[in-house]
Amino acid sequence: MTVKKSELDAESRLMARIVNGDADALAEAFRTHAQRVFNVAYGVTRVVSDAEEVVQDIFAALPERLATFEGRSTLSTWLHTVAVRAAWLRTTTERRRDRLSPEFLGRRFTSEVNRPVDRVALERALASIPVKVRTVIWLKVVEGYTHAEIAEILGISENASVQRLHRAKRLLRTELGGER
Repeated sequence: MTVKKSELDAESRLMARIVNGDADALAEAFRTHAQRVFNVAYGVTRVVSDAEEVVQDIFAALPERLATFEGRSTLSTWLHTVAVRAAWLRTTTERRRDRLSPEFLGRRFTSEVNRPVDRVALERALASIPVKVRTVIWLKVVEGYTHAEIAEILGISENASVQRLHRAKRLLRTELGGER
């Protein structure tokens, strides 16, 4: 993903305004990034209310957290990194609920398992695979990140991202009764 210098400058100004307590800047960041942060958090937690809480937590603490932002990535990538880590923490510290929400599943996953799939069966299969591989398939297939971007977000190598994606696909196929 190539970002223009003018976009980076505008992003830097926005972050400075947020750090200085500008509520309008925080609202602008929320409008710009909240939906994708939610999507990422949902991809990890698979629970709408947990994903909503991750978004609220991230944006409520954004002025303070931006002080730790080192500028090695875009704000968007950094927010998604924070979202993944917060969602992982929520997933590992709270008991997962059996209720699954279908709103973000679509045809993109169907092509990943090489045949049409019932949405409920797909949700159950996704919920059953380990969170680390589920996160990679979500970031790649639904969010459209490259393996380099996924590696940056998750703090892993590109090769690990590729391997986790292949593992996720294999596990989904197995869970859905397809190829092994």
